[in-house]
Amino acid sequence: MLKHPVTKLEALFTIIDRRFENTLLNVYENSDIPVLLVTRGKGTAKSIVYELFGYDEKKTVAMSIQTKNMTKHILKQISDRIDFSKPTGIAFTINISSISNALYKLCIEAEENFKMGSEEMSLTPKEPYHLIVAIVNSGFMDQVMSAAKKAGANGGTVVHARGLGSKEAVKYLGITIQPEKELVLILTTKDKKLAIMESIKHEVGLNTEGTGICFSLPVDSAIGMKIEED
Repeated sequence: MLKHPVTKLEALFTIIDRRFENTLLNVYENSDIPVLLVTRGKGTAKSIVYELFGYDEKKTVAMSIQTKNMTKHILKQISDRIDFSKPTGIAFTINISSISNALYKLCIEAEENFKMGSEEMSLTPKEPYHLIVAIVNSGFMDQVMSAAKKAGANGGTVVHARGLGSKEAVKYLGITIQPEKELVLILTTKDKKLAIMESIKHEVGLNTEGTGICFSLPVDSAIGMKIEED
């Protein structure tokens, strides 16, 4: 049974250079977060400045679910250890509208059992960004980013995944379910969102070899985006 929680919960996404992976995981372990998923990806932004200063295109991608108060604590701990004023990564949150009763109670208990103090993070204003998620056949990541950059995107992160789907998807959408897929995550400002999605659809959409689909999610808050938009 799903529940619309009184205490708001958030999904926190953190995408950082892989050299900071242990630092990030230590923060999560010390915070005793009830739900945490970690995978690895690859950054798509290309810059001579990045190469000169040794910034890593290999990324660690983490997603956790917790209360807003715990999000503020985690972000404070991460930013104390990783300098987000440099192009080392980004972190952003998405509000959760519904969740299972069991998971909701687990998140509330985790906050009650954890003493966080009063430290808070200074975040960007509510919903200035959107997360675009593009899912394409393996090998079409470059085409996605080329299309996205034509429409104003600065960069993204690609995560390799395995595709699974129903016969109905093949019948009605024309999607051939292949084992290897690429998820391209692009964080962008609201005013660029539609143009980027239309460009991706045109270049790597369902009627192309990439047979891609994409959707967007409103982002509640974000840090580390100043570098991305410069």
